[in-house]
Amino acid sequence: MNWWKGPILMLAALVLGGCTLLPEREPLDRSWYLLELPDDPAARTADEPVAVELGSVRVAPAYAGNGLVYRLGNHQYESDYYNEWFLKPSEQLEQLLRERWTRNGAALELVDNASAVREQGRPAVRVHVLITALYGDLEGTDAVESNGVVTGAGHMGLRAQLSQGDRSRLVHLESEQALERRSASQLVSALSRATAEVLADLEDAILEDVEAARDD
Repeated sequence: MNWWKGPILMLAALVLGGCTLLPEREPLDRSWYLLELPDDPAARTADEPVAVELGSVRVAPAYAGNGLVYRLGNHQYESDYYNEWFLKPSEQLEQLLRERWTRNGAALELVDNASAVREQGRPAVRVHVLITALYGDLEGTDAVESNGVVTGAGHMGLRAQLSQGDRSRLVHLESEQALERRSASQLVSALSRATAEVLADLEDAILEDVEAARDD
């Protein structure tokens, strides 16, 4: 045998057999989720709804992707490749707002043009929305309380610009909902509850803004 054939054959055997040196494990299944708002807190109702034009719905870059986002520590976030949103967060929030504001009896009525409605003598608000937080906080989740509940929380934050003609203001809204255990489904449930609370607070802020404009 030529001297160079031995090393080549040994190298080939290592390369071909290398995969067997790795421990076998079952592949992780990927899952997709949607925000599903609970009935409480419900959308506000009124006999004479306030007209609302929904402008831009945006998400801060850290939470704009499809993967669920976890906070691991100070300024440390991680996106989950195996657990993702079925729709991007901006699309979900816009869809949820439109559904709430097109219901019969809702306190807010979705319109195409708030300025045109104001010209008719009705109050109307144009709303731009930015999601500033949408993540699970896992810091400290290794510590289990005496009752077996694992600590952690889902955070939802929103900033909205409310405009009525020349009148405009920013509102900042946040909600934190506890996680009972560390899992993607629990995080989605917590974020859904937090989103419902924030959207109810947003509706209150819009109605308060209209009342303040009437009093001026």
